[in-house]
Amino acid sequence: MASTWLMLVDSALLLLLGLVLAGFVHVFLHEKNLNRLLQSGKRTNIFKIALLGIPLPLCSCSVVPLAYQLRRSGIRKGEVATFLIATPETGVDSILLTYSLMDPVMTIARPISAFLTAITAGITETFFRDNDKPLETPLKADSCNSGCGCTENSGSTQNKKWYQKLIGGIHYAFTDLLADLALYLLIGYLLAGLVSALLGTNGEMLPAFLQNHWGGYAGALLIGIPLYICATSSTPLAAALLAAGFSPGAILVFLLVGPATNIASLAMVSKVLKGWATLRYLVVIIVVAIICGVSIDWIYSYFHISEVFHSGNAENESNPVYVIAAIVLSATILYMATQKALNKFLKA
Repeated sequence: MASTWLMLVDSALLLLLGLVLAGFVHVFLHEKNLNRLLQSGKRTNIFKIALLGIPLPLCSCSVVPLAYQLRRSGIRKGEVATFLIATPETGVDSILLTYSLMDPVMTIARPISAFLTAITAGITETFFRDNDKPLETPLKADSCNSGCGCTENSGSTQNKKWYQKLIGGIHYAFTDLLADLALYLLIGYLLAGLVSALLGTNGEMLPAFLQNHWGGYAGALLIGIPLYICATSSTPLAAALLAAGFSPGAILVFLLVGPATNIASLAMVSKVLKGWATLRYLVVIIVVAIICGVSIDWIYSYFHISEVFHSGNAENESNPVYVIAAIVLSATILYMATQKALNKFLKA
């Protein structure tokens, strides 16, 4: 528990700021704006949607209904595949959390790698023309029950004044968005604390094959592919794994694969992309993630960069701003996670 608390103290302030920024993104960039930007049907749309998807605060489950609506409105599979990867793999909140728990190199590498993965999947899909007609059957509402919330992203704020939109963004950040993330943030921080306690911070308890780069990549894939964990909640666990001895490249593989692939979301993605496109989607994520992992390990090695991880900084415990932010965040996470768990239990 001590490791979890120190990690919360280190990261809470920037995570709260990230949530506010994510709320603003949600308000100002919604489905209608996306549709407007993607009506031309040109291949350049893949680059647009990758850039737009990176800051959006949506996880792999809640992004699927929006992607489904884009497909129904006539947006092509390549652009939708790009959106399905760029959006859950990173977000403005997870980028700031990466900076607070790791180093600037990883903070920059994460969104760049997500962008490369997304455009690779999108461009790959443009070479295939199988079943590229708009979808007609609505996605069932219960498809997202295993995910993080699937809050509705409507354009109802378009006619409001700018300051009303800002207030609405903050309200969304600390109600819908944090409620969606709370349970997974709780799991992520607890797992990070457990990993720190069991594996230590010098790699002495980590099996030797996982300290090997290729072994680390394989381990990251085995952990990340089936695990349901969003970009934000995967970050504390990634920092703990980095501290335990995984290479930066293996951590990058985990950060790319974990949020974009899991059993629940892949079942829904198959309804959106259909057929072989789902397999291509998964293969591209794995292949590009490993290439990015190998590349980032080479960069750290070639430039003699020492990886930095903050699995807990005792100095911040004396800073009242960090402590208050940690108390506010942990209390909110516990309250919302408990409320969500009770609601699921009562509905069962």
